[in-house]
Amino acid sequence: MHIHIDYNSGEPIIHQVVGQIKLMVVSGRFSPGSKLPSIRGFSKDLKINPTTVTRIYKELEHQGVIVLRHGQGAFIAESQNKPGKDEAARTIRPEAESLLVEGLRRGLSEEEIIEVLKQEYKKIKAVKE
Repeated sequence: MHIHIDYNSGEPIIHQVVGQIKLMVVSGRFSPGSKLPSIRGFSKDLKINPTTVTRIYKELEHQGVIVLRHGQGAFIAESQNKPGKDEAARTIRPEAESLLVEGLRRGLSEEEIIEVLKQEYKKIKAVKE
């Protein structure tokens, strides 16, 4: 598993790693039931504290991305807790608003922001195929 941590980013390491693992799940790099590295092994690979990996795994479990099995490890959840479309839209609305505000603040038009989203969507789907 290739995870990149940007230590110069203002984003906490936990959020960076959680986001990258979620991307790997939606892009198909991880399939349901796939086993993740042990906490100790993952912390060694990423050169971060095992406590940080524990927090990463707990956050992924809280979000329904993984299942932690005592004595066995961490596994990609069989179902990704897919809510109904109305609930999913409600959940992502704050991030969408933040993205729009930032794009508009930087001088992008509505069409340009939509194009950026389409390009990113295509990149994620291309990994899956």
